Amino acid sequence: MPITIIHCWSAPRSRSTALLYSFEARSKSEEDTITLDEPLYRRWLREKISGNTGNYGISRPYAAPFLQGVAPAESADDDAWRWEREKQSFNERVYHAVQSLVASGKEDGCVFIKQMAKFSFLFDFETNWETEIDSDANQWKEQCLQLLSESDIELKHRHLLLIRDPICCVSSWMCKSGDVHGNNPHPDEVGITQLLDVYSKVLGASMNRADGEDAIVVDSDNLAANPRESLQDLCAALGIDYRDSMLTWMSGPHKCDGPWAKWWYQDVWESAGWDADDVNVNKSNATGINHPRTQRFCTVPPALLPALRMSIPAFNFLQTLTAAHKQRAISTPPSGKLFEDPRNEHVLVFVGAKKGQGRIIPRDMAAISPFDSSVQGGDATWGEFLLFLLSEK
Repeated sequence: MPITIIHCWSAPRSRSTALLYSFEARSKSEEDTITLDEPLYRRWLREKISGNTGNYGISRPYAAPFLQGVAPAESADDDAWRWEREKQSFNERVYHAVQSLVASGKEDGCVFIKQMAKFSFLFDFETNWETEIDSDANQWKEQCLQLLSESDIELKHRHLLLIRDPICCVSSWMCKSGDVHGNNPHPDEVGITQLLDVYSKVLGASMNRADGEDAIVVDSDNLAANPRESLQDLCAALGIDYRDSMLTWMSGPHKCDGPWAKWWYQDVWESAGWDADDVNVNKSNATGINHPRTQRFCTVPPALLPALRMSIPAFNFLQTLTAAHKQRAISTPPSGKLFEDPRNEHVLVFVGAKKGQGRIIPRDMAAISPFDSSVQGGDATWGEFLLFLLSEK
C-alpha cells in the first residue's frame, strides 16, 4: 500500500486543530501516522508582511520570532525546538515525515497536514508539493521522490476540505482571536472563500491525471455532532483504517503544535476528545470539543458582514459535497432514496416571477426568499382553501 498524504484545508476557527489531534491519536498503537501543523504558515506570513502578495493589514504578535525561527525571550526553555522547526520548508517537513515512516517500516502509513486555505497560493496542486521557492526546498522534494523510488513506495495524495458554518467561523474569528490578528475583517484573512478555489484546483488537477481523485469535503459541525460515524466515513474515503483512538486525545499542548499554539489553541487544549457521549464520558464533563463553550459565538460585527456575505455561497456549495448531505434521505420513507430516478439529481429549474427576471439553476440551489410577498400570499390562499374544504365536510 502507498503512503497517504492527507492535505487538510480549512478556514480558521473550523476545528482543524481538533482533527489534527484526532489523527495524531490514530497513531497511538501503530505509530503509522505523522501530523504536521501548517508547514506553509511561515512562508505565507513572510510573503504577506514583506508585501510581496498584498499585506492588507496582516499582523501577528509572534511574527518576528516566528520568521527568525528563534524562540522569544519569554518563551519556555523547552519550547525553542518548536521555533527552530519552523525554519524548515514544507517540502523538507514532508520529506522527514515520509523518511520516518519508511525507516520504521510503516510503508502504508499516512501524513496528515493541516493547512489554512489562504495558504493555498503557495501550493502546486498539479504536483502536490510547495510551489518552487528556492533550490533548497526543491532539493527536499527531489530527495523525497528518490527515497520513494529506491524503496519502491508510492505516495497517494488526498485533499480534504474541512468546512464550517461561516457564522460560527467569522464570529469566533473576531470575538475569540481578535487580539491575535488585530481584528482584521479582510475576507482573505477570514479565509473561507479560498476553500472554493482549493476545490477548483483539486478538481482541475484530478482531471489532468488518470488516477485523479476529487476532494473530500467534511462539515465540522457534523463531525463534532457524530464523530464516530463521521471519522469512519472519512477514513473509508481516504482508504485508511479507522481507529477508536481517534475519538480522544490528551488535553493540553501537543508535540505537533506550531509555536503559535498558545495564541490560538486554548479551547482545543481544554478538550480531551470529540463528543462526550460517543466516548462514554458523562455528558456533564466539559472535555468534549463539542462542549457549548466552543459554540457560544452567534453574532457578527458589522465589519465582518462583507466577508460573511462572500463566504455563505462558497459554504453552501461545498456543503452539498459532504457525505452527510448526500446521505440525508437514507431514512426517508418509502424508499430511503433521495431521488427515485437518479437522473433527477441533476435537474435544472427556473426560478423567477417575470420573463427576463428569473434564471435557471441546479435544483439543490433553488430557493425562495421568506420575505417574498408572493410566497406569503400563496400560503394565505392555501390556508383559506383548506379551511373551505374542511367547512364543506
